[in-house]
Amino acid sequence: MSVARSHSAVVLDAEEAYARWAPFYDQTPNPLTALEERLIAPMLGEFAGSDIVDLGCGTGRWLERLQRIGPRSLVGVDASPAMLAEAGRKCLLSTSLIEAACTSTPLPTWSADCVLASFLLSYVRDIGRFAAEAARILRRHGTVIISDLHPDTPSYGWRRTFRTGGDLFEIATFSYKTATLVSAMTAEGFELEQLSESSFGEEEAEIFRLNGMTAQFRQVMFLPVIYWARFSKR
Repeated sequence: MSVARSHSAVVLDAEEAYARWAPFYDQTPNPLTALEERLIAPMLGEFAGSDIVDLGCGTGRWLERLQRIGPRSLVGVDASPAMLAEAGRKCLLSTSLIEAACTSTPLPTWSADCVLASFLLSYVRDIGRFAAEAARILRRHGTVIISDLHPDTPSYGWRRTFRTGGDLFEIATFSYKTATLVSAMTAEGFELEQLSESSFGEEEAEIFRLNGMTAQFRQVMFLPVIYWARFSKR
């Protein structure tokens, strides 16, 4: 995932965009995913021995990490067959990969202890449908961990963009506020445990520096660039 201020990009819906981007998605170090991993990875060890679902698993970035903690079962769900093909190259045979929308999966009711949704909700038209599906999948007292670009980032001039073959593409997204997410999750029986709005740190500054983008880092170094939230099912 990358961001840009350019208005010359060709806008694609998420399905077409990720079909084009999938083969190259993991090739470039990304400060946004690096920040997210730094914040969320430390809490995942508590789900060892649990049934875990990664909604919007993409190329399997989190699945690869989750395999190491020893889950009882691990499932990745994504609507993009191209992204799932990349995930299949890095996942163990014991990890199940399912092509489906995150708002309507074939997963059994009450089959998971933890649901992860990483940089997903900006592509979901109806947050309420996501919340309902997470509630259906999760067992009582289950956990949902959600991360995404901070809702303020469009005001920085940021767009979700990528390059292939020298062309710049923008991925169409749906805007929402964190309050909308909290309201939708609460309506489906979830309780907010933690909500964090986070800025880049020195670890991510190094990625900017190596890519000759130190000036861009300085422009946003004190601004929230991602958020993450943790909910428990009552």
